[in-house]
Amino acid sequence: MTFRNSFLFVTTVVMLATMALTVSAQSRRAAIQSQSPRVQKYGNDYFYKADGSFDEAKAKRAYTQLFRYHNYSIARPILAASEKASLAGDKLWILDFNIGDFSNVGMGGIFFVNDKEHGYFGHEIYLLPYQMIPQHQHMEAEGKAPKHESWQVRHGSVWCFAEGGSEADLASLPLEAQKALKSQIAAKAIDCFKAVELKPGDMALLSGLTHKHFMLAGPEGAIVTEYASYHSGEGLVFSHKEGKAANSPAKKVDEKK
Repeated sequence: MTFRNSFLFVTTVVMLATMALTVSAQSRRAAIQSQSPRVQKYGNDYFYKADGSFDEAKAKRAYTQLFRYHNYSIARPILAASEKASLAGDKLWILDFNIGDFSNVGMGGIFFVNDKEHGYFGHEIYLLPYQMIPQHQHMEAEGKAPKHESWQVRHGSVWCFAEGGSEADLASLPLEAQKALKSQIAAKAIDCFKAVELKPGDMALLSGLTHKHFMLAGPEGAIVTEYASYHSGEGLVFSHKEGKAANSPAKKVDEKK
């Protein structure tokens, strides 16, 4: 065998071996992805108990699926957080905002920092597929200016809604997104129709101080980092008449019946 033939033979072997390794690696990745749990869109019957109260434990399971699906790096310490030992001072919290429609309206999150003295805030937002934070605005409170904020998508996608536009603009959204907004439209709790879609790495800023706004997740849910000035619960105003930073309690039984 000549030197040239030997060289061609070795080169061919190396190329074939490289191709085999590449195909093998791709197959392993495909296998892992096929075994990954999907981020399921649950109905409200999953999230509420027979007495009508919100089931936070089931909501936590749904967010756990979201974290696993996106291989979210800090999910484990957040889920393991407790009252005494937590990540950055507060454990994972989950809200349906007292609206009773968690499948479509609610969120999970954690405050990394909320410094009133120096006026800065760091927050992680968790949204299930086609789940929205209810429309709200931030007003002056506790001697602090209205909260200003910006958002950066880490995983999944969101539509950020700001003041402007009209309800007709919602026709450009996927049908599942339109369906998720129906309960809030029926409650006349939405009048922000100007939407921009954000994907991983994208950022958006609040359109203006005290402006109404809300956020709706895409089909894979969303994990979003928020950078903002101090967050005051007293300055948080929801557009939904029943909206507040709390969960739906058990329904009262009419004793007259």
